[in-house]
Amino acid sequence: MNDPGAQRPGEPVPLDQRYQGADPIEWCGAAVYPMYTEALPAGTTAVRLRALSVMAPEDVTGLGLGLSVHDGHVNLNGKSLAGVDIWSDALAEGIDISVTADAPDALFTLTPVWVAESGTHQSWTGNYGMVVDLLPDGASTLWCSTGPGTPDFNELVVELSTGPAEPAPPVVSTEPEAPAAKSDPPPDLSSAPADPPTPPRPAGQGVGGALHDLGTAMHARGEHDSARALWTQAAEAGHSGAAFDLGTLLLQQGERAAAEQWWKAAAHDDPRAAASLSALSEQP
Repeated sequence: MNDPGAQRPGEPVPLDQRYQGADPIEWCGAAVYPMYTEALPAGTTAVRLRALSVMAPEDVTGLGLGLSVHDGHVNLNGKSLAGVDIWSDALAEGIDISVTADAPDALFTLTPVWVAESGTHQSWTGNYGMVVDLLPDGASTLWCSTGPGTPDFNELVVELSTGPAEPAPPVVSTEPEAPAAKSDPPPDLSSAPADPPTPPRPAGQGVGGALHDLGTAMHARGEHDSARALWTQAAEAGHSGAAFDLGTLLLQQGERAAAEQWWKAAAHDDPRAAASLSALSEQP
């Protein structure tokens, strides 16, 4: 009898079957990581997390990040824990997690976690992964895909930074690190309303570059909605090439004013945007 869950010939290999340890794999021209890893200095550190965007897929009732500490521990309500799961409601407000290094090689990891429709808490399976953008100020942006469906790195976008720990650790709900059935699953976490798009900030072109590449790959595959979302986020991160491509797509979709806005924002750094803006001004 055939296994209904077995991979069929011609189907794409899920991301979880491509990872080899913590090293990234290449997917659509971008480096995709199974987890984010950062070394911890001696003493106690605050891991600061803030959700920039939350778009849970239909078959996911909750999503967040699982934080684990190796050769160290999380300080939570007077207890020392190996890790915690931080759900999107806490991430939307922004949260500091206090962690302490117990050895010179201490580090912490972050990986996507989610709750399926069945109520089971899941991680490390399917098309899960992260695209990491390192920002000039030392922070990072984590673009996270959960396991169900095709890879979609817009599902959870989180800003990460580290710094000196606050005197009092925050209070967050915790979940078991390993996937397990849950009799009382976390509540359905809906995404906060997205802010209106703003022109890209002046920044190095490495910022948002991975998302620009993913958007280009999605556009080539005919997935224009995904490309638009990825290019918008890359453009807002300061990538002028993404702003140009986004403007081109918006014009094709009949949104001339929005296209003009993005081309104006990118014209200083991208001559294609300046030329397109000039041509647009000559049209009735």
